[in-house]
Amino acid sequence: MVRFVGFFGIFGMFEIYFNHTLYNQTPIASTNYAKLEASAKNLLTPEAYDYATGGAGLETTVAANRAAFDRWQIRPRVMRPVQPKRNLTTTLFNRTVPAPLVMAPIGVQTLFHPKGERATAAVFGQEDLPYTQSTASSTGFADVAAANGAGKPRWYQLYWPSDDDLLRPYLRTAKENGFEVLVVTVDTWDLGWRTRDLDRGFFPFIGGVGVQIGLEDPVAHEKLGFDALAANATEEQKQMAALYHTIVSSRGVSPVWENVGKLREIWADGPIVLKGVQSREDAELALGYGFDGIIVSNHGGRQIDGAIGSLDALPGIVEAVKGKLTIGFDGGIRSGADIFKALALGADFVQIGRPILWGLAHEGEKGVRHVLKSMLADLEITVGLAGCASLKDVNQNLLVARRP
Repeated sequence: MVRFVGFFGIFGMFEIYFNHTLYNQTPIASTNYAKLEASAKNLLTPEAYDYATGGAGLETTVAANRAAFDRWQIRPRVMRPVQPKRNLTTTLFNRTVPAPLVMAPIGVQTLFHPKGERATAAVFGQEDLPYTQSTASSTGFADVAAANGAGKPRWYQLYWPSDDDLLRPYLRTAKENGFEVLVVTVDTWDLGWRTRDLDRGFFPFIGGVGVQIGLEDPVAHEKLGFDALAANATEEQKQMAALYHTIVSSRGVSPVWENVGKLREIWADGPIVLKGVQSREDAELALGYGFDGIIVSNHGGRQIDGAIGSLDALPGIVEAVKGKLTIGFDGGIRSGADIFKALALGADFVQIGRPILWGLAHEGEKGVRHVLKSMLADLEITVGLAGCASLKDVNQNLLVARRP
């Protein structure tokens, strides 16, 4: 098999062509997003597929995330000194990474493949790209860290628990396992009205999927009066532990700005990023309260039906805080061109979610690697064809707003 190690873009594209010509091999899944999702759907249970693809209510926010990309068009420049390999490197929180792509914090990944988070963490580690572990992970901190690899850029996404006694050990255990950046999701303190899951009565956490961090936490065991991981733990006790973790992570009461100090007390020497920002006012508050970054996100359209598309929210937020905070973007990305648009509008990095899950459904690591490398190749090609030698050349001058 032909491999162009360390290359994305045109070299990754010709790797596919050469492998078919020389070995009659084609990719494990389509390089087209719609076809990728369709084939993943055929591999997954209906419950798992609907859990991943669905949104809140009528799913108009899911649609709004995509429609926002269509309102911008790329206006390429030509005859510029662009080399075959474009420079996609960037620095995020004092870490230089090969591209501004970060794994989104997605839980319950064993619904999509038995290896779950181990598979996604391994591939992101191999590519030296930041991996974000969710509080709703179906794999514990230590196992994710081992799969990701020593010294790799790891982030931990916190669903801020209502019980402060759990906040401390969760963050402490993340630090002990090499997680460097804390991502605090603040738009999911209560669950949105997710009709696909409601119609099926499907909530994986009750069945013990997506609660491994809680199951492994000794403080939670102490509060419950038993060790959920002990050999003699009953199924009822394990279910009770799963419910406890789920309930305290879905607070039912919104976190407030005034409690940010509790996070800084524990995560004293590491960056803290606020995920779920959709307004310039909240971005300015995040700056004022000392956050190191924000992620513009509406939780993939899973929380509020009829909310603003994330890309529509991005320009105003960038105008308010660009240069003062690191700005991430999450919501609706399906291609390298989408990534290009988000970066051109001022994002410092993007998080990739659903496409990675569809890759995971295709034989675990193999499918994740295919999707991630395809997106990197697509981004590098788009950067070059737009007339840019590196990400430093990517800016809003290369976009035009689509006429109504």
